[in-house]
Amino acid sequence: MKNKRIFKTDGSALKELLLEPPLSTDFRRKKSCRQYLVILARIILAAVFIYAAFGKINKPMLFSQQIKEYGIFDGSFLLYTVAVVLPWIELLCGISLITGIFIRGTSLVLTAINIMFLIFIIYRVLNVMSSGDTAFFEVFFDCGCGFKPTYAWKKILENTALVGLSLILLFSREYRFVSLRSRDRQEG
Repeated sequence: MKNKRIFKTDGSALKELLLEPPLSTDFRRKKSCRQYLVILARIILAAVFIYAAFGKINKPMLFSQQIKEYGIFDGSFLLYTVAVVLPWIELLCGISLITGIFIRGTSLVLTAINIMFLIFIIYRVLNVMSSGDTAFFEVFFDCGCGFKPTYAWKKILENTALVGLSLILLFSREYRFVSLRSRDRQEG
């Protein structure tokens, strides 16, 4: 009789086995890693853009001269408008990432800005290389981003990484430490 009791079950063990996937802890761990990656991306992007904005906000004429060196904008109204408005956009995006407000829209704006920066830097590097005997790895200039002058290849790598971080935020489905979630409004 005792042997029959071992094999006799009410089905609860089978239900637990079928309902609980064996990799559930791995799934939770992966989700946790993604959440930390998103938080890290937000912190890095916020720090970079707030620092860059503070370096340009109080010096719009210097920033306009640095933009003019790219040869894309001449001394027009558009050049000075970009020199005044762009640092404020960067500052607002950084604050938005820290506070968790409008993260998806902010990441879209930052992706567009970073791609634009990357294109402009590559354009300037190609101009410098074509105007002289300067090799790619020797091009050294101040890009106007608010940081120190550096080699162009480093700036291209940095901006590519910033584009990647912006895309992580743009396509992420993680909502930790976010204000104004659109999901909460839909469920409530």
